[in-house]
Amino acid sequence: MSSLLVVALAWFHVLFAAVWIGSAILFIAVLGPVVSVLSPQSRSEFMARFLPRMEAFLNYVVPMLLASGAALFVAMSWGAPLLLDTWTLSVAVGGVLGLATYLYALVTLVPASRRLAALIRNGGPVDRIVTTQRALGRASTAELVLMLLTFTAMVAAGLA
Repeated sequence: MSSLLVVALAWFHVLFAAVWIGSAILFIAVLGPVVSVLSPQSRSEFMARFLPRMEAFLNYVVPMLLASGAALFVAMSWGAPLLLDTWTLSVAVGGVLGLATYLYALVTLVPASRRLAALIRNGGPVDRIVTTQRALGRASTAELVLMLLTFTAMVAAGLA
């Protein structure tokens, strides 16, 4: 395949990966601590506005990340026999981890975000809102760990 196509796909793939990991770090390291010290009403108002926008944003970014990664793999290995070498193994592990991270987010983060938004919108009990926020924070941290493992596998592929 054309080296220009590989460069373009790699550029998009790295861009979308940086946006996804960056958004997780922003949520955990910056927004989480700031939101935790807000009054319950301010926290609820922020989360009610933030979570749906974040979900909509990531519904675009993550599929583009996965699609660009798959296209990049095809472009880089097109016509070559798939060998079980370090590069192929690292890319396969990274791809599986990336997909698992996305599925984890769909199963845990999205429902928790929607639950939290509904609780806030419907004036749910403060203790349930706080409990849901904490669960969302733990799930976000677990997702970030999966992302960093994925990133590590992809860096290993780049060094192979």
